[in-house]
Amino acid sequence: MSFARIAVRSVAIKAPLNVRAAVPAMAVRSIAVSSVMQKDVVQELFLKELKNYKPAPAAKVDDSQVKELKLPTPPAAPKVDEDLTEQLAKYDAEPEEVAH
Repeated sequence: MSFARIAVRSVAIKAPLNVRAAVPAMAVRSIAVSSVMQKDVVQELFLKELKNYKPAPAAKVDDSQVKELKLPTPPAAPKVDEDLTEQLAKYDAEPEEVAH
């Protein structure tokens, strides 16, 4: 609906019945204006440029510039003494240190 028709209807709804009859039907038709659809110029330009875009080919990497990956050697596993009884006996024999 056009703006003019909405405006005339809102006036006609608010007006009393005797006033509404006084408004001729020709006045309603003369106010109506057709709205023209406007194009979004920026969007059209963006879409046109997007369609025409061609990415530059990627530069090939020379193999002489790439170093070979050498992983570090993993650390050696710690040695665990199987017989812990001697170490536990030394620990129990140590005097207790008490902080004052």
